[in-house]
Amino acid sequence: MIQLVADGTWHGLEDYLHADVCKRAAISYIGSAAAELLNLTANDMIIVDGSDAALLAGQVDPNTISRWHRVGVDVRTLANLHAKMIHLEGGETYAVIGSANASARSRDLLREAAVLSDDEGLCAQVAEQLDVWWVESDPIDQAWLNRAREIYRPPTHVPGQRRSGPRPRRLWVGIAINDATPVPPKAAAGRENLEQRYGRGVVDSWLMNPGDERTVRPGDEVVLVQAGPLRQQPRSDSPARPPAIVARVVVDGRRPTALLVWPQAAEGDLELRTYEQVLGAVEQAGGEIDWDKPFPARSTHATAIRALWGQRAVRSARH
Repeated sequence: MIQLVADGTWHGLEDYLHADVCKRAAISYIGSAAAELLNLTANDMIIVDGSDAALLAGQVDPNTISRWHRVGVDVRTLANLHAKMIHLEGGETYAVIGSANASARSRDLLREAAVLSDDEGLCAQVAEQLDVWWVESDPIDQAWLNRAREIYRPPTHVPGQRRSGPRPRRLWVGIAINDATPVPPKAAAGRENLEQRYGRGVVDSWLMNPGDERTVRPGDEVVLVQAGPLRQQPRSDSPARPPAIVARVVVDGRRPTALLVWPQAAEGDLELRTYEQVLGAVEQAGGEIDWDKPFPARSTHATAIRALWGQRAVRSARH
């Protein structure tokens, strides 16, 4: 899997930066929001540019470094570092390489981009490069912290228009009408591109109703319930596929098309459930299904739906 996480980059990565994931990073710019963004804990490692020049330019916040130091993070300094690279290892291994500094400005204002991948070769290369930089770097100690507080100068930024925050992800329960309408050419080309990235068998097309393109957004999750060619309300035994991610919404012709990706298919889990099971999970969580209204991604209703497939959270194919 190779995925571009753009614009709301830090928000797009937050599902991967769990406290129970081992994180090793090299990020040159560390702002006051870095602790919140990276969620580093004891036994994690990060390399920064802790040189006097970087401190004088306001590029490394000593308070953040001190906070990490207190909880047991291995914090190191390497002059002239300019990388933004993270290695994540938990149940799965990921590499993140991109432009984003660990700062509130990067999260809220700047338009950043990063590549997220679970490719074994790339992850191994990132881990190896971090090993090289670890050897070349120096550990940050109390003496560094004392000097850093003396010479650090907070950054000064030219005010900019705050970029609107990313829209929160939602989970839709949608109806897939079984008809013979062909996928429009533009959507078919987009599907082919996604299949080249994620593999065949994990990408699908959802022909929606006119106007749905204004509400269904990339990054949303969708559980598709199959209905007959004319049936608008599924039967209790109608098959339901596991939560997929809306990668793109394409408007080409009368009906818009959502291109969906099932990242969990790599684990062989595209098993079907029934509409009755989905409905029961939502009702047990105290809700009801509204075909025109999604559930918040972190709601009890969305969690109950994912649990039908044994998923704590769907790994994102968004952006």
